[in-house]
Amino acid sequence: MRQNDHLHFKLNRHYTPPVSQSSSIQASSLTSISESPWFQSFLRWVITIDHPSLSNDRHNYSSIAHLTNYIFFFGGHLRTVSNTKHLSLLVLLIVLCPMILFSIFEVRRLWRICLSARALVVLFYYSWILCFQSFLKTATSDPGLLPRNIHLPQLQNDFCIPNEYYNSIRLPSPVKNSPVTLKYCITCRIWRPLRASHCSTCNCCIMTFDHHCDWVNNCIGQRNYIHFLTFLFSAVICDIVLLAACSLCLANASSISGDPVSVILICYSCLAIWYPAILAVYHIFLTGTQQTTHEYLNSIGSGNPIFHKVVRADDHPFLTDSFVHNMVLQMCQKKGFSAMSTTKSHESGDWRFVDIPPPHSFEKI
Repeated sequence: MRQNDHLHFKLNRHYTPPVSQSSSIQASSLTSISESPWFQSFLRWVITIDHPSLSNDRHNYSSIAHLTNYIFFFGGHLRTVSNTKHLSLLVLLIVLCPMILFSIFEVRRLWRICLSARALVVLFYYSWILCFQSFLKTATSDPGLLPRNIHLPQLQNDFCIPNEYYNSIRLPSPVKNSPVTLKYCITCRIWRPLRASHCSTCNCCIMTFDHHCDWVNNCIGQRNYIHFLTFLFSAVICDIVLLAACSLCLANASSISGDPVSVILICYSCLAIWYPAILAVYHIFLTGTQQTTHEYLNSIGSGNPIFHKVVRADDHPFLTDSFVHNMVLQMCQKKGFSAMSTTKSHESGDWRFVDIPPPHSFEKI
């Protein structure tokens, strides 16, 4: 009898049985998609927030929304992050307002001035469209989400922490005495690839993680870094063109008081250009030294890069001898494949979509 009680006690100290997000729900409070009204299914497709999935819902975006802090739109094609300040809406407003004012009050007058003024109008709209498109791609696309539960820890002895929870693997690199390190993520339960890191805001691991940008409300990683850089550079160019166009329009006005919109847009351009310009220059030096923002901040031991000079890390395994070559390699890196496609479906019980709770103890099974 005591032996059976001891066996029952040991079994109760293991992991709580994993429950798939696509299969574990309370049947009394939920209905399947096929039985729900069509508009409820449509609303879940339009916006998917963290909620218990339906019993036969095999969509990846539905399960990922439960495991992470992502909110998905239109069947997983767009995304944002929940529980944030949503500063991206402010950025969207800052991008849209000058274009609307310029289109209503300035374009017709510029078109009548001269041929060069028409060229400024065309260049403004081209740079603005590029800026707006890259902003949307940066804010709503996959930064390089990595799957979960690929390398589950195994215990060798009773009541011990798994080796993966404090281990890291060092691999040789082309640079002498500068090995690369692979680390284990105890949240996602995977060995992270090189340069990947876990984002606490999104609650997931990201390939070639650069930083989490509050202004776009998304991580900047391998798959959207080029869109982020395009957004910065096109925003700077758009501000310069807007400043030149409005200055030309104001110069041909009868008086400053007679053209208040040009004055407003000139002031806007002078103020709005500084932040993206500083960020663009900062990332030029980072990419020229073959570093990500995350790697650079770790190297200086600070979360604030202000007043810190960006210098080469001679022991960096990815560094080359050429500043331009480093910059091209970093800026033009391949996006790669999507490790977690949100638009596809999965089978019931797929471990990548299982929310494994922390163990009651680290007792060997």
